[in-house]
Formats: sequence, C-alpha cells, structure tokens
Amino acid sequence: MGNEELSFEIDEKGRVICKNHSNYDHLIRPCDYFEDLYLDAELTCKTCSHYENNECYFSKTRIDEIFNRGLKKGYLCRLCGKKIDRMLSIIHKIYYKETYDVEMPLICCDCYEKIKINEFLSYSKKMTDFYILNIVISIFFLSYFVFFLSILNVQPIFHYILIILICFIVSIIIRKCIKKLRYFYFGIKYYKKHFPIQ
Repeated sequence: MGNEELSFEIDEKGRVICKNHSNYDHLIRPCDYFEDLYLDAELTCKTCSHYENNECYFSKTRIDEIFNRGLKKGYLCRLCGKKIDRMLSIIHKIYYKETYDVEMPLICCDCYEKIKINEFLSYSKKMTDFYILNIVISIFFLSYFVFFLSILNVQPIFHYILIILICFIVSIIIRKCIKKLRYFYFGIKYYKKHFPIQ
C-alpha cells in the first residue's frame, strides 16, 4: 500500500467519487444527460494516473484483485441485492473497513435515491409485490401449459420434453424471484434498523 490516504464524496445520485482521483475535476464537472450516462465508466481506478503509476493507497496489484473479484463474484447492494459494479464504491467500502474498521454497506443508486426522498419502504413493497406476481404468473402459466398439452394429441416423448423444458424455464424464473424477495426482506430489516425513518 502507498502512503496516500484516500478521501471520498458521494454525489446527488449516490455515486462515490474519489477526491484523490487524477481526473477528479472532470468527474465532478456539470454534464448533460448523455455525458452523465457515460460517467459510470469513468468512476474507476483504471482511469486514474495514481493507479497507472502505482502511487495509490492500494497497490495496482490489489486494485486488480478487487476488480477481478467484482467481475467474478460481484458485490451486491445491501438493500436489494442488485450487483454493484462501480469500482470506486467498492474501493470506498474496503478502504473504510481496512483503515477505520468501519463496515460500510454497499447501496445501489436506485436504493440511495429512494432513501434520500424517504421512499425506500414503498419502493421495496412495490418490488416485493412485483416478484410475488411474477411467481404467481409463472405457476399459472406452467399449470395452463401442462393442461393445454394434456388435451393435445402429440407424441408422448414430445409431451414430456416440452413439460421438462417449460418446468426448467419456470423454475429459473421462480428461483430468481425468490432470491430477490429474500434480498428485499433482509434489506427492509436492515433499513429499519440502520436508517432513521422520518
């Protein structure tokens, strides 16, 4: 590790920006809608000269390890389970953990904006209802499809292949929905415990 301490700020959209980044002035400049869309790609150590010259608090090797781990395993939002792929958000969390032993939660920009306007609970309820509805529709579709196949005069082998295929697809959808519901369930508990409700 280098000697340079890091400092961060969070913009109005919840994006972490490193104040030591060599392009800091460029990252915080006012930008139009389209420039704002491409800002995410720049919020990384890879665009910083300190990374290139191995002068950062974290060594170049360590940053590469963090980046590769994020690509393979992914870092997830503490509230909704969405994948966090902004490298500076991850560096921010690791830095505070290793330097100050502070466990900062990773929170995606969608959840951050909802927290800022005090709408996270209503947002999470809508998303929970959405995933429950997806499960119900998937089960209904599966039941309807099996019934529809039973009244068709098709070869038994095709009948079973189609049922297995549809069951497989529906099970993937239901498994993903249950996973998201679980993230929101624990996310709501975490939010109620750690964020003041106005």
